[in-house]
Amino acid sequence: MPLHTSKRGLNMNDDINKPIKDFLYRIGSEVANEAKDKAPYRTGNLKRDIQVFTDNLDDLEVSIGNTKLAPYAIFVHTGTGLFGPKKKRITPKNKKALKTPFGLKKSVAGMRADPYLESGASAYLSSGGFNRAVDDMADDVGDQVFKDVEKALRDATVSN
Repeated sequence: MPLHTSKRGLNMNDDINKPIKDFLYRIGSEVANEAKDKAPYRTGNLKRDIQVFTDNLDDLEVSIGNTKLAPYAIFVHTGTGLFGPKKKRITPKNKKALKTPFGLKKSVAGMRADPYLESGASAYLSSGGFNRAVDDMADDVGDQVFKDVEKALRDATVSN
């Protein structure tokens, strides 16, 4: 006498995705908090703007970064001029000199990078927070699998 379970009884994809989505959101939130601790502070706008983006959470993807409220965040994170991606001094495009707080200059070196998002991720990984999140997710997934199998067995039918 075989035991039959329906697909309805074992809906593991949707049920297991919830703990995984919770896990990803938890990691994103904790990395964002670490990044806020590492971000440079002048007005506080950059720190306040660090967010977790869950637009692609259904694809099991989460992002941490800044919105358009801090459009200069990319320059703080990657650096400018000699210290940025182009590795060139900053020169004026239409004038003979740049106006700076220190007077007129033909060129300026730029600003060193402060990769606060990467620093936040590194700090989170080294603090043991990631390992705790993994352990908690494993417990949640195990509990969910147990519940799904138990429900499937309760709903199972015996046939001849």
